[in-house]
Amino acid sequence: MTLLVTAASKHGATLEIAEAIARVLAEQGVSAELVPIDEVSNLGRYDAVVLGSAVYMGKWLEPARTFIERHGNALAERKTWLFSSGPIVGDPPRPDPADEAAGQRALESAHAREHRLFAGKLDKSKLGLLEKTAVRAAHASEGDFRDWGEINRWAAEIAAQVKAEAYEGS
Repeated sequence: MTLLVTAASKHGATLEIAEAIARVLAEQGVSAELVPIDEVSNLGRYDAVVLGSAVYMGKWLEPARTFIERHGNALAERKTWLFSSGPIVGDPPRPDPADEAAGQRALESAHAREHRLFAGKLDKSKLGLLEKTAVRAAHASEGDFRDWGEINRWAAEIAAQVKAEAYEGS
């Protein structure tokens, strides 16, 4: 069984989450390939998919939404897991609830098994003027809030599911 891991990432933080997921899957004995989202032409060689996206202003990035539209039927035929990563808002700091809604919409469109929302990373020095305005309006907190332990645990859960289902199918 080969698992595709891919993500839409505007400034690289969500791609780093995808890299960590692919690494943990491989460490757990699952054949996982990390492929840039714009380089995936079809899913024919993959038995399962982990797809992620950064969330901006309550929506998944366009490349991830297009990926689901283009590969929707193939995703419905495969084990699929989704994750979102977004800025931190509020006090105490937490992922924006709108980001969870974006992931749930993607979950329904992709017929995925599960969606996880991870806190993201925000480096305002990498943002353009429009992005800075949106971040200020959302009261998003600057910093790296990704919980690598949580991300690694989720990847290990996926690996366990894949291996258990492969065993049951043999």
